[in-house]
Amino acid sequence: MAIPVFTRSRKQISGTSPGPSPHLIFSLLYLTWCVSYMDRAAMTFSAPALLHDIHISPTEQGFILGIFYLSYSCMQVPGGWLADRFGAKPVVVAGLVAWSLFTFGTGLASSVFGLLAVRFFFGLGEGIFPAASLKALYNAVPVASRDKAPAALMSSNYFGYLIAPSVLLPILAYMGWRWTFYVMSGAGLLCALLYQFLVPRHAPPPRPVVKGSSLIRALRLPGIPRLMITWFLISFINKALESWMPTYLLHERSVSIKAAGILLTLPYAAATIASIAGGWIMARWFRAKEEVFISISVAFSCISLLAMACSASVMSVVGCETALYFFKTLVFAAVLCLPARTLPADIVGSGYGLINFGGQFAGFVAPPVIGWLLQAFGSYPIAFFSLLVAGVLALTLNLTLGRFPAYGPDLRPSFSE
Repeated sequence: MAIPVFTRSRKQISGTSPGPSPHLIFSLLYLTWCVSYMDRAAMTFSAPALLHDIHISPTEQGFILGIFYLSYSCMQVPGGWLADRFGAKPVVVAGLVAWSLFTFGTGLASSVFGLLAVRFFFGLGEGIFPAASLKALYNAVPVASRDKAPAALMSSNYFGYLIAPSVLLPILAYMGWRWTFYVMSGAGLLCALLYQFLVPRHAPPPRPVVKGSSLIRALRLPGIPRLMITWFLISFINKALESWMPTYLLHERSVSIKAAGILLTLPYAAATIASIAGGWIMARWFRAKEEVFISISVAFSCISLLAMACSASVMSVVGCETALYFFKTLVFAAVLCLPARTLPADIVGSGYGLINFGGQFAGFVAPPVIGWLLQAFGSYPIAFFSLLVAGVLALTLNLTLGRFPAYGPDLRPSFSE
């Protein structure tokens, strides 16, 4: 995986002391995000085995998959605030340690209640990590790279899912579902150690230019609620497919574990490419026209989703899903790049936390909604078609509201040409 080239002087932006290497920060965060998403994939891939071992209904499966996102989304805002208040590094390390311990606990669970409890606490631990990691990246990279680096880092999410089948499915097949969580717990603790000892302490967080709560100041900006809602709607589609596609292929289509592992990599390969390219495309051709970029990407996502719902064969479903993952990831790239370009430095963590809350709360809502639809109608095409509502709402929102403003330190909006 190619790593962006960052150029930076040996002094931090403040000019007070040598700063951590941007390449080191990016590489460690990339590795950690990969482990994070492989960790989540462990639950998704283990779901069919859990159905047999612990006797879980489709609705219960939806809540087990979704309860993580409830606690995870609730910690997005506190995670961003903590990073703004105390610095990114301690929050990143604390999140890594906490989620790794509860990943291990997932492998020990033996009942529906136990799984619900441990996945809830797993979400609390991991929830403080995303905004803190984006704050760490913001601090490390030069100003010229801030509107591209978040999208490049986000490619780790899909790269983690891309390699997850090759890593997790053999463990699942030969050692059982519990060992998938034991292995991922060890990987998370290793990342925590690497980050703790390889990343130097950053300069103290800057004093706020404007008095007042960083959360309230970030939420006052019109672009932040809009990005929250956009990410919620597109993530609703994303989280629904992430949660149910393995079960669809293995149970509904009777695809073998080996074949499912190959098919499931295709959408994530497309998403990895889109997340790397998205920030660059937007900066190169859609500067000051980000709403156009988002609207085009959402429109093609809706077309791909409609084709997927109407497809009959496994290969056509996966092909349409691959196109969908490419275009909806372009939306995610735009959502992540805009705050780094527009927000004042002292509220970046809070801004990302608020936006992440919108996206991750969808992860709590989507899996049980799809589980209910499947239980009520017994049809995956109907479930897939229902996701089109979220895409149409996201398209309408961005076509209606127009351009995104940029904000200076005094939080006064401006529109750069």
